[in-house]
Amino acid sequence: MKLFNPDNAHWYKRDGEPLHSVLSGRGEPRPTTLRDARKLGLLPSVTNILGVINKPELVEWKMTQAVLAALTLPRLEGEGEDAFARRVVDDAQSRVRTAAEFGSVFHAGAEHVAKTLEVDPAGPYAAWLNLHRDWFQGICVRVLWTERVLVNTELGYAGTADLLMEHRQHGLTLVDYKTQGVKPGNTARAYGSWCQQLAAYRRAIGAPMSCLSVIVNSAEPATPVEHLWSEVELRAGLESFEAALVIWRNEKGYDPRVAPAPGALPVLTAA
Repeated sequence: MKLFNPDNAHWYKRDGEPLHSVLSGRGEPRPTTLRDARKLGLLPSVTNILGVINKPELVEWKMTQAVLAALTLPRLEGEGEDAFARRVVDDAQSRVRTAAEFGSVFHAGAEHVAKTLEVDPAGPYAAWLNLHRDWFQGICVRVLWTERVLVNTELGYAGTADLLMEHRQHGLTLVDYKTQGVKPGNTARAYGSWCQQLAAYRRAIGAPMSCLSVIVNSAEPATPVEHLWSEVELRAGLESFEAALVIWRNEKGYDPRVAPAPGALPVLTAA
């Protein structure tokens, strides 16, 4: 009985166009697979690559959701073990999806703030975004771009970065938003995988700049917390990312640094 399915990986064409899904033979969208990537010479996302590195805190959180679901879900009369197990997993994954949905909506709202300094007062997370706007106006001198695909064909990866701006204190700064449920009395925590992700993005840009993780409390509206990564941390983060690249290539049996020969690519349509 297979209960857990891996998260869908994100893929990019070599020109940076996202190709996270394609159309099946029946014309229906489906997630892009490693097999598709091999055929099309696609580049894996930074988060795809970093998936080969164990993240104990994330694994523990997901396991906790599963345990809580098992403890709180009522057992249905006559329900078998397999059926109950599937309901437990579905309930636990719904909590994971809720966290992901908050992150997606906040990211969209933060991008809108960066472009317009406006917040939709009727939006579900207006209270969070109003505090974000206050913070943003206080530290941002100018915005260079938002939500840009970055490509590194030399190493064979791509990814979408949140924001490049001129920070009032840190100068040219690459920003990555992270949402985190911070309970009252606790402080926000920054994780090494965040640094690895930013280091990979900066390597794709190929220019010196500060790298900043901005932590948003998903548990309650609060002023965003800045975590500036040091150059020592960023160098170590890039080393870890490049090591993950080697492991990823070996595990997948695919080297995205090698572009397919012209004319060898089949046609797959983006969904």
